[in-house]
Amino acid sequence: MGKIKTILLGGEHLTEKQEKIRKIFMYLVCGGFTTVVNTVAFLLFDLLVKKQVNVSLFGKDFDLMVLLNQVIAWVLAVLAAYITNRIFVFRSKGSVIRELLSFAAARVASFLVLELGVFSLMIIICEQVFNTPTEDEMFMIGSFKFTYLYLIKVLNAVFVVVSNYILSKLFVFKKEDLKTYDTKDA
Repeated sequence: MGKIKTILLGGEHLTEKQEKIRKIFMYLVCGGFTTVVNTVAFLLFDLLVKKQVNVSLFGKDFDLMVLLNQVIAWVLAVLAAYITNRIFVFRSKGSVIRELLSFAAARVASFLVLELGVFSLMIIICEQVFNTPTEDEMFMIGSFKFTYLYLIKVLNAVFVVVSNYILSKLFVFKKEDLKTYDTKDA
């Protein structure tokens, strides 16, 4: 159990390089978990809510419910990401309120640019440039139809994970708030 605890939370015997590798590994694990939360929420909404609200975006019809779905999935993912990043990646002991607000602000920026902007752009490119409706099936997994919309969702997640790590490291979890291995912190 000691090795698993060290991987999850670090330890005084880790070198600086090992701790960096542990943080990146844990960020990818937490990012994977957050991506699962986001994707499952997105899929559930998509499968359960069949209403369409078409609007014109840049002269092209676009289903507004897809964006609402994206917002709901994003909110759930941000909450999961903050909790897991605070505990396992950055091991912060800073102000929860300050961190949560700056974490949310950083996520709003990536949400607007990537999860809405780039996501919408990829849908437009798929449908208008490649003339492929996003609801077209790519392949089946059991009775689940994997569509181009889901492929776009997965590709977009890669951009989101990378940018969110950089934003968290630079703007959210302050170096002075991160747990050290001094005996007073143990």
